[in-house]
Amino acid sequence: MILFISSSFGIRHSAFASEYTLAPNDTLEIKITNQKNLDTKQAIAPDGSISLPLLGHVVASGQTLAEFNNYLTSEFSKYFENPQIVVFLTPRPIYVIQHNLEKNTWEVKDAKTIEEARAYAGKDYKGEIHYGDVIHVDTSSQPNWISDNWYRIITGTAVVVGIYATLHK
Repeated sequence: MILFISSSFGIRHSAFASEYTLAPNDTLEIKITNQKNLDTKQAIAPDGSISLPLLGHVVASGQTLAEFNNYLTSEFSKYFENPQIVVFLTPRPIYVIQHNLEKNTWEVKDAKTIEEARAYAGKDYKGEIHYGDVIHVDTSSQPNWISDNWYRIITGTAVVVGIYATLHK
């Protein structure tokens, strides 16, 4: 999912922009109209910052998309009259770790959206899902040897009883 907000065109997906909080590993692509030499694309560093031309290191983590866009507009307006800034966001992925109990195998799925993560987690998953989460789910039930092999138990018992009965006539 790529989302962009723009100070000149209004906020797209405004509900998402007002709720989504930037965090390390989000990838931001920042473009300033008519200033191609200042365009940049980078992930937010573990300390929450990114490095921008003219501004240096700025803290992006902890801000919503709208707050960050307003901050950039304010800071770049010191260098340009009425800057038009577009921020493209690629949110951090959601990892769904599926454990198949019957086969005792693990599979990691990389979900791009919350809806995709919910589909990977399955209909029985009731927890909340947020960008950047790591979710653990079991994809099958614990194997039960008796219920999986009841016919072998009955057949084996019948054979043993038959042999015993034959030998003790």
